[in-house]
Amino acid sequence: MNAALNAAYDKPWDIRDLVWSKTSGSIATDGVFLKTELMIDGAMHYLKLSNYDSFRGIYGHEAVNELIASRLGRLLGFNVPEGSLRESLVKVDGREFKAYVFLAKSFKTTDSRESFENYYVAYRLSEKESPLDFCKRLGWGECIYKMFIFDYLIINRDRHGANLEVMKNDSVELSPLFDNGLSFACSCVDETDLEGFDLSDDRPVNNFIGTKRLKQNLGLIDKKVRFNKLCESDIDALFNGLDGVLSERYFMIIREIIWKRWQDVKKFRIA
Repeated sequence: MNAALNAAYDKPWDIRDLVWSKTSGSIATDGVFLKTELMIDGAMHYLKLSNYDSFRGIYGHEAVNELIASRLGRLLGFNVPEGSLRESLVKVDGREFKAYVFLAKSFKTTDSRESFENYYVAYRLSEKESPLDFCKRLGWGECIYKMFIFDYLIINRDRHGANLEVMKNDSVELSPLFDNGLSFACSCVDETDLEGFDLSDDRPVNNFIGTKRLKQNLGLIDKKVRFNKLCESDIDALFNGLDGVLSERYFMIIREIIWKRWQDVKKFRIA
């Protein structure tokens, strides 16, 4: 299917003809995340909605989190896909919804790719070689250290073995850091959930590389990692154009999460 984005951004993007696939939420969720792809101006784009179930419809704010995480990652100089957010008309299970869609140009320039977990199982030296040691041996250590830092900053709960891919072109390299929506205060569906939210949340997460704790992963970084520094004044730019998309209270929580956890990153002397 070929399509162009609406020139008039003041009205919802009508993509009710797209078919969405359902991807099971992997942790702390009873819904699914809806994804599809679309060719736009000769380039493949990937589209992602927030949580969905047959009773509530589309709910939550994972699509918005994707955009904010993308902006933060690129600000810091990490390898994160650039994306945008579009208010859209979509159709799922015969029902129509107005919802926000995260849209990103595909970074996949080859069909020769596979999940990191599958690649690791195929090429590890033995079952005793950990995923982190495997990455170090292949020269990917700094890429993984940056992933640890990025995931800590956004409280990413879902860096499982397929949320990182190995791309095979002329060389073999790791993919950009994609699927970043289960982050920030994603467990807070409404305003009441925000009360008492722990900004330093270090509960178990679904990491395949490293430990199951984001902060412990920072402790695995054994050398200084080069990336851009974050100033408090930079954070407001992450929310440009998002007035009214979510509550000001939710955006304030995200600001506090990023800035507080940035202070933690600096304590590890890796920034």
